[in-house]
Amino acid sequence: MKKQIEAWVIRDIGLTEFDNWDPVLRFATRLSVRISIIACLMVAGLLILLHGFGLLLNPLMRDIAIGCGITLIVSFSLTMLSSMYMGYAVIHLARTRLEFQQMSRTDMLSGLLNRRAFIEDLSQVERGHLLVIDIDRFKQINDRYGHLAGDDVIVSVATTLREVVGPPHLIARIGGEEFAILFRETEFAEVIALSERLRRTVANRLVDSVQQSIAVTVSGGLADITPIRDFSAVYAAADRALYVAKSSGRNRLVHERDLPRTAHVEPSIIDIPDAAISAA
Repeated sequence: MKKQIEAWVIRDIGLTEFDNWDPVLRFATRLSVRISIIACLMVAGLLILLHGFGLLLNPLMRDIAIGCGITLIVSFSLTMLSSMYMGYAVIHLARTRLEFQQMSRTDMLSGLLNRRAFIEDLSQVERGHLLVIDIDRFKQINDRYGHLAGDDVIVSVATTLREVVGPPHLIARIGGEEFAILFRETEFAEVIALSERLRRTVANRLVDSVQQSIAVTVSGGLADITPIRDFSAVYAAADRALYVAKSSGRNRLVHERDLPRTAHVEPSIIDIPDAAISAA
């Protein structure tokens, strides 16, 4: 009996998502009605018991009507108020938790995903492409213009990434001046076109900072994501391609498929005509 009453009264608690007031009101109303019915039955049972001992001064049905009426009003009101306060507390906790989760996954400077969140999301993807991007000569920017200017450059590059590369792709800042893009559900040719468009957009956009206009370029390494490669393997391949792009003059992209040819000859650099980029 006890378990049945508990299940009847609180069975909605685990199924209700208290993320706004509508589910709170529905839950509070259902709970108040159930509690009121139980309270009314308990009062009626108590009055019947008192009537059996001859302790009631009025007719039994009159006392039951009065007692249950008062009980329904009081129990419904108190349960409704307490449920509303509980719901408000749960909503506040849920929103605080959501904000905390968002903050724990976000890089504060760039507003992009941080490294941990990016690795978590990438680990759930079996196929795609990883682009690792590094701002060229970032240390020289910091040394020449100051660290505040360096922060402005990072924010500008992050903004460009969001403008050029949208959903369903993921963008993250995974290091000081290093970014990563997870291309999902995209053909290889489109990945190359987007990557090149991104590189050229960064190179053609001056960063205004501390009354200075700073020219910025980026280099990138592309690697393929497959079911048999974890993040470390994919990142290592992209990082090797990035190293080749850096050592080959910067402001360019290199795919890991070109790496075996770099031992004896110049690396094959991805360079698509502007007309082809515009058509992509």
